[in-house]
Amino acid sequence: MRIAFRILTVRKLIFTAIFLSLIPALLTADWMPVEWMNDPGVRDSIRIEQAGHQTYIDLKDIANTLGIKWLSDSSNRRIRLDTPVQPLIFSVRSPFILAGDELRQIPLPVRMHQDRLLAPLEPLVALLADYYPGEILYDPSRFKLLVTPPRHDLFGLRYDIQPGLTRVIIPAGRLLECKTEELNDQSILLRFPGGRIDTAAFNNKAKAGLIVEVRAEQQAMEARITLIPDSAASFSRFEQITDPPLYCVEFTGQSWGGLDPEAQKRLDDDKIAWALDVVVIDPGHGGKDPGAIGPNKLYERDVVLDVGLRLRKALESKGVRTVMTRDTDVFIPLGRRAKIANDAGGKIFVSLHCNAIPGGNARGMETYFLAPAKTERAVRVAMTENSVIKFEESRDQYQDLTEENYILLTMAQANFARESEELAAIVQQQVCSGLSLRDRGVDQAGFYVLIGASMPSILVEMLFINNKTDTKKLRDRWFRQQMAEYLCGAIIKFLEKSRG
Repeated sequence: MRIAFRILTVRKLIFTAIFLSLIPALLTADWMPVEWMNDPGVRDSIRIEQAGHQTYIDLKDIANTLGIKWLSDSSNRRIRLDTPVQPLIFSVRSPFILAGDELRQIPLPVRMHQDRLLAPLEPLVALLADYYPGEILYDPSRFKLLVTPPRHDLFGLRYDIQPGLTRVIIPAGRLLECKTEELNDQSILLRFPGGRIDTAAFNNKAKAGLIVEVRAEQQAMEARITLIPDSAASFSRFEQITDPPLYCVEFTGQSWGGLDPEAQKRLDDDKIAWALDVVVIDPGHGGKDPGAIGPNKLYERDVVLDVGLRLRKALESKGVRTVMTRDTDVFIPLGRRAKIANDAGGKIFVSLHCNAIPGGNARGMETYFLAPAKTERAVRVAMTENSVIKFEESRDQYQDLTEENYILLTMAQANFARESEELAAIVQQQVCSGLSLRDRGVDQAGFYVLIGASMPSILVEMLFINNKTDTKKLRDRWFRQQMAEYLCGAIIKFLEKSRG
């Protein structure tokens, strides 16, 4: 025993010595020159870090160099770069960057070193080139960053669209005076004295929401933007934000009646699309993954498959199309399930599971939607469900769903968070009241299976498979049929409400 301990201690010392000897090679600091192409006489430099063969660049440093305002959170693990085109949000340990409503990805995650947030050099420069209004290029042959400052003050616009409301957001490279003028046809003219505008970026902007046309014009003394709304819409208000410079124009309009033929056709097309409801049913686990196991070898994979098949039949009897991620006892990787849902054009994603907790004292039903967990109970449930990745051949695609890494969820689910929570609430209420189950409420957590589903998505923990009372119900075929029918009723209610 003493010999074994000595051997272990020696091994630890050797490993520690090797690791400490490598630390200088892991992260070494250096500086990279910046050349301004409009004024070659001006020289700047940006701090970089070398990690093996990979070069990382300090996000705050490059933002300061390019004149981009930035804001980091209190933990310094998330940073927002307010580029004039779109705000970019980076998070430590995540390769995903939120650009407005779009998610971008770089090959390597952002890392932290001595309170500095570092991103891989070449992928970051390629990303910034899409959002920096000037030009930015990395020259590896000279190990130099080449920058051309913006030629325009106004680079484009983006929309914030909500039912009955469209907000036009125009960022600027510098603070400009803005004069607004309401024209006879309800259009709004924005005049920027001394401003320079990229007219192509505005004139090529697609119509969206209540806006049917955008016109941009560069005059000798000022830049002009005309926003032309739908005939049923009207100008609501104008707001100017100084830091960073933003100009917001808000239009409101009726979401029913009074629409011109083209607007009515768009509305009708949306209704037709929603009329073709596709509900994706995802029986959890399966095959080599048994899920939780109850008394007398009652497997979660079998219970949820049976309920899923019954739910499919109930929905199809109501005229609702369904797709199942699995309809036999097979193993489907978590990431594959969301892809099945998206490929099928799903409108709703419902993942079915049974709960379990050591001791078997807990009972009742819970329903979850995708968001960072706020309770220990939610964390435990998510960890249990996510642990099935041990059955998968590759696990590299899964990121730790910490608060800092939550940004990756916006890839699809950010647009459906409210609907997902609403769907979860309807399902929880309808099923629990209908079957007189203990209502453990709606909660949120980071479930891998829900990531990437481009639709309202929920995970239903029907009952506790290792609780004596709940297990008796889960074994009962009549109960499973009732569970399917009440789930069906809740889904139908949500769909009808969604159609308006």
